[in-house]
Amino acid sequence: MRHPLWTYPAVALIMLGILLLPAFALAEPFKCSACHRGLASGAVAHKPVAAGECLRCHQQLSDNHPLGKESMGFIAPKEKLCAVCHPGVVQKPFLHKPVAEGKCTACHLHHSSEHKSLLKAPTPALCYGCHPKERYTGIHKHAPVENGECLSCHDAHQSEGKSLLKKPGAQFCYLCHDPKLGMGKSTHKPVGTGECVLCHAPHGSAYRKLLRAEYPTELYRPFATDAFPLCFACHDPDLAAAVKTEQATKFRNGDRNLHAVHVNKAGKGRSCKMCHDPHASSQDRLIYPKAKGFGTWDIPIRFQATDNGGGCSVGCHRTFRYDRVKAVEQ
Repeated sequence: MRHPLWTYPAVALIMLGILLLPAFALAEPFKCSACHRGLASGAVAHKPVAAGECLRCHQQLSDNHPLGKESMGFIAPKEKLCAVCHPGVVQKPFLHKPVAEGKCTACHLHHSSEHKSLLKAPTPALCYGCHPKERYTGIHKHAPVENGECLSCHDAHQSEGKSLLKKPGAQFCYLCHDPKLGMGKSTHKPVGTGECVLCHAPHGSAYRKLLRAEYPTELYRPFATDAFPLCFACHDPDLAAAVKTEQATKFRNGDRNLHAVHVNKAGKGRSCKMCHDPHASSQDRLIYPKAKGFGTWDIPIRFQATDNGGGCSVGCHRTFRYDRVKAVEQ
């Protein structure tokens, strides 16, 4: 007696497979989220996570997953993984320390976050996690610091210059400040070389205009070697203190120091601010074309330099000339 064909074990298995094939074909592909839940629960999800493309970053190393401890890994060394998709953040000479060390997760969450760019916290709270907040405080604060806008000045990843600034030197300052500040016939050396931070503290200061030391605003001030700490941080105090000199200043008639003449007047010692612009001027030696601060009248100053001296015509006194080699009789 012959048995039905389907009673043979091998044939039965083949037929069972054919019957079940449509069911397998319709089954959904395996999803990591079946076990790893809540990875995209934040307001902002990493693109591969949101798309369910876990294998953009991860790879299965053995069939022991999920039981095997070493069964899963990354498609690249961990410190280079982010650069596989984000190569543009490691191309410039100056890198943020976590970027240089491949520690992107010091600032970013890798699956999802409540903050933009997958940050662990919003700026400036995130920045203050490594950079102590007390270093960026002062009576006078730079507006971006006061507003918590660190990234308006700094690039979070890389830069062409130090301190991760978005532009080098004065070019950076001129992103917000008028570049005409540094234009003129004569320019203060730090301004000309783009070293604004020699005079200004970029984050906060105890002094007005974010200055690094006191710069008197009054037009008249009794002179002393400690009366103008900002100026004398670079300039020799003898520039104004020495009554007679042949070296300390070029503003002299013979060896008579004309700075000393101006600053040592009883009750009316002129401050640096009265004659000199701290940034740039249309005249030599940073001399203002007009001295401001005398009510509605801006005192005109016409200064002309010569090879050995010069001359000054001012609204407050007659024209005087001076010569460093052969003193001019006044």
